Amino acid sequence: LDSHVANDVAAECRSAQLVMVIPSTQHVADVGIIGAGPAGLALAHAMINEGHSVRIFERRNSFRPVGAAVFMHPFALNSLRTISPALEGQLQDVCTQIHTLSFTTLSPDAPTFKLDKLGDAPDVLGAPFVSVRFWDMLQALRIGLPDDCFAFDHQLDTFEQHADSGVTLHFNSAKPPCSVRFLIDAGGIRSAARKQLVGDERIPRLRATFSVLSPNKVAAAHAAIGGQTTAGELAFVAGEDLSVVSMGLDDGTVMWSQTDLTADPHAPIALGPEELRSRLDEQYDADWPDTIRAYASATELEDTIETTVCELPVSWRWGGGDVTLLGDAAHAQLPALGLGVSTAFGDIEVLVKQVRRHGLSRKALRWYERSRQPACAALQLMSRAMYGLNKVSAFAGSSKP
Repeated sequence: LDSHVANDVAAECRSAQLVMVIPSTQHVADVGIIGAGPAGLALAHAMINEGHSVRIFERRNSFRPVGAAVFMHPFALNSLRTISPALEGQLQDVCTQIHTLSFTTLSPDAPTFKLDKLGDAPDVLGAPFVSVRFWDMLQALRIGLPDDCFAFDHQLDTFEQHADSGVTLHFNSAKPPCSVRFLIDAGGIRSAARKQLVGDERIPRLRATFSVLSPNKVAAAHAAIGGQTTAGELAFVAGEDLSVVSMGLDDGTVMWSQTDLTADPHAPIALGPEELRSRLDEQYDADWPDTIRAYASATELEDTIETTVCELPVSWRWGGGDVTLLGDAAHAQLPALGLGVSTAFGDIEVLVKQVRRHGLSRKALRWYERSRQPACAALQLMSRAMYGLNKVSAFAGSSKP
């Protein structure tokens, strides 16, 4: 296997050289990182810890609250600990440890269970299962990064590789181009670098709604309707064609999401306050647990992000020359297994290992890609299979024509 990988690395480096026709300029950083999300921020820490300068190019015009909440597996924190124990500690400080997993169905013939052993994960797996507000995670991962490493309002359009070394970045605004020694795109499923490297398109699969409810809203809704929220419980509730996931955080905040498995993911998103209220009241009738009905009653448009959930095709090309992809840019998968952020942190751990082995070089990038691609391809396919099972189940159990 090692000889095959080495041969592939050498061949790809030679191939990449053939298309590098742009003369090099002064680099603004050793590593240019696309995206100031969890993957980009953690990667910046890792590269700085290895002694390399970084510049993070972020399409947003400022560092501001964004997103709902995420779930992470123990291996995500284990990967961060390998990169930087301090970084893992910063993130754990804002996370809620998941100790209970519950699954409930509205059908009396389907199984319902509760698993209360997830709290043993630190002893068994080395780290806990956790949930965290997305914005809290971003703030924790930003701690320790210098302000001058961020370049906001820079959305990558295309890149060009130099004849000797380095990459020139072109942005789709009036921002002037700049050059970096290596480019790592951690900008997510809309990656411009992937579009240029691979040329594939996102695949729309699901229509999902994500909501984060404040402790006051949650308490008032429980008082009016009933039910209760348990901090540290990850709860799944399966309806006829709706799937609901909720997580209670330590401060009383609740993240809940719903996926309509029969909705057209290609339909335009046009949701107003009255439409949202009417839809939630219609969907969550008396058949649903009081806890879920309370969440639905408390949800307003300002609490909600409605989106089309997409995946990317499995690709065996993540880079070439001085460019590589990381996280969702390389292997965006459906959220059925809750592995998005966790897998990205695993990418960083392997990339750092290869940089320590080969130095910051094309060889390190190619070894990273070859090392991660099989496992990530398997996770993409497993997530797709879970989606397929849920879709079939939804249609089989639906009473709609």
